Formats: sequence, C-alpha cells, structure tokens
Amino acid sequence: MAVLCTNCSGKLIFNPASQKLECVSCGSKFYPEDVADKDAELHAKYYSTRVYTCSHCGAEVITSDTEVSTFCVYCGNPAIVFNRISQECRPDGLIPFKITKDQAVSNISSKFLRNPLVPNEVKAKLTPDNIRGIYIPYWIVNANYTEADYLSGEVGSGKSKSTHYFSRAGDVEFNNVPVDGSKTLDDDASCKLEPFYLEEAKDFDEDYLNGFYSNISDLSYFDLKNSAAERCHKLFADEIVQSVKAKNVKIVDSIRWIDIMDDPLYMMMPVWFFTFKYKEKPYTILVNGQTGKVAGTMPWIIKRVVWISIAVTIAVMALLALLYIGLLPGRQSGFVPVLTFVIAGIITLSAAGFGKGLSGLLRIRNNLRLTQDKGIFKYVKRRQE
Repeated sequence: MAVLCTNCSGKLIFNPASQKLECVSCGSKFYPEDVADKDAELHAKYYSTRVYTCSHCGAEVITSDTEVSTFCVYCGNPAIVFNRISQECRPDGLIPFKITKDQAVSNISSKFLRNPLVPNEVKAKLTPDNIRGIYIPYWIVNANYTEADYLSGEVGSGKSKSTHYFSRAGDVEFNNVPVDGSKTLDDDASCKLEPFYLEEAKDFDEDYLNGFYSNISDLSYFDLKNSAAERCHKLFADEIVQSVKAKNVKIVDSIRWIDIMDDPLYMMMPVWFFTFKYKEKPYTILVNGQTGKVAGTMPWIIKRVVWISIAVTIAVMALLALLYIGLLPGRQSGFVPVLTFVIAGIITLSAAGFGKGLSGLLRIRNNLRLTQDKGIFKYVKRRQE
C-alpha cells in the first residue's frame, strides 16, 4: 500500500507535526482523508500491507511501502527482509502520531541523559535514526463487572494490634477500558504508556500508517475477556482497599465476573520505540506517540553508583564525627543538647534518605525489568534463538 502525490507521484509520509501527508519529493501536503487509495475501499473489511521478518529475532512487523529502514524495530539489528503481502483486518480507528521523532528523542533525553550514571555509549545511541514509530493494537471495551473480595487488615497498634477480616462486593459498569491487544507485549509496560485520549481518535485510514510500522492483535475473544477482567479488577481493587479502615490491607481472595457489552472497538495506538543493546542485553524505551510520556529506564554504571554511595556515607560520618568532637564552631556548655539534636536529625534524615533511595532503586529495577523484557523488546509471535 503506497499512496502517491497527485502533483509529482512521489511517496507520501504522514508528519505528526503537521498532521498531514507530505510528499518526499515536492513537499506537497495533504490531509489523509482527502487522499484516495487506488487499491482499497475506505470501508473494506481488510487492507493490504507488507510483512517484514527480522532474521535475527524472528519479529514480524507490517509496514507501508514508504518505510525503508533496515533496522528491526524490536531488537535493533540491521537485518529485516520483505516477506510477503498480507490481508489484515481493518481496525475501527486509530490515534495518529502527534509527537514527532525529534520530540520523542528530546523527551527521552530530558528524562535520562542528564543523569551522570547513564553510560556515554548509550547516550550516543539516542539519535532519530535509532527510533521507530509503531502502531500497537488495543481493544476498547465496555463491560459490566462484578467482584466479591475477602480482605485482611491490621487494626490497633503495639500489643493491641490484631488482624481483622473484611468482605466487600459490588457491581460496576466500565466504559472505554483499554486492553493491550498483544499477548507478548507486557501489560505493565503498556499501562505505563497510558493514558491515550480517545477523543482525538480518527476513523481508520491506511494513509496514517505511511512511514510507520504497525502490528496486529493476536488475542482470542477468551484472551480479551480475561485481560479486560484483569484491568477492571485493578481499578476495582484500588477503590475497595481504600474503603477498608485498617492498615496493610490486602485482598486474600477474590471472585470476579465480567460481561463484555457490545462489540469491542479495535484501535491502533501510536508508540515510539527506542531500541538498543548495552553489554549484550536488549533495552527498549517507549514513548507515547500522542502525549510524549516516556516508559522504561536506562542502564546504570554500577561502579559510579557504588562510589557515590561510599562518598555520601563518608561525608555523613565525617560530619557526625566533627560534631561529636566539637571541631565545628560554637561548642559551649549548653551546646550538648543541641549537638545531640543535630546528630539525631542527621541520622534520621540519612535513614529516611536511605529508605527512599532503596525504594527508588526497587522501582528502577522493576522498570529495568520491563525495559529488558523480551516481550517488549521483540513484541513478536515467534522467536528464533
């Protein structure tokens, strides 16, 4: 599927900045809905597209004739080859790319590259040439959802603290619940990219795909129903846990029912992929192509983290020692209580900082797991080891 310029027959590429198709030859601009496809009817059930296969990781992606990159969008290897023409089911709609490739680079750079812990060789990889835009499949679901939960929580404090049990149940009608349409793309990663704003969605038109990769949903109706139930459960559980007046509330057991109303909408959402390797490990940073939100994290130089931790520890210990032996100015007879208060404050702040740092490291480790996850990295139906 290649849409040609009516002025010079050059290929047209969709530009997120102008929201128009732009001719690579003469620079003419057209709105996608104003360009007629010669080989496709607007309301046809299927549309034709080209399938490319990566000879390294086995990923299959679909793309228009206007994408001529030789780099795999998933693993970054320069080894993708044209495989076949495929007839794919036409989605109901899509959200066009609004964030440009340069803006995606800028957003990633602002979030990560000012950090001295990020390796320079990774920073050097962040160029527009290493970023690819891909439309990922989503299903938009309306559902009647029922859940009954059995929860535990701690009541009281000290010796009077005890564990109590609670029950909650309710019915909710959920509208426009987004469900990631791929089995292999990590749901946690897709959730971190959200929200996508459906009010900006367009009726599906292949012209919006020009210059981008795309993928198709591989969920069965049973898979879709289970994924929708899991998304609804997370939303429901957040409210249920907050309704219990206790500490450390946990759901011990849960029973769920879901009834999907109407036919779910099949949508395509825009995402920029920055894929690279560091020390033979794959990394993928995702950028929401509509809002610019960045998901994922960068590898760190572990030695620098260790040395910074040691330096901070030595500085704190030195300050405590100076305070204790009275080398700092102002030590007087009434200074001891103040000194004790200052030392206690430093210890408290150090402990709090350590706890916050540890929490941050755990969060970063979880993001790093998602960034290195092969489901995100490949996002494929099969893998060739």
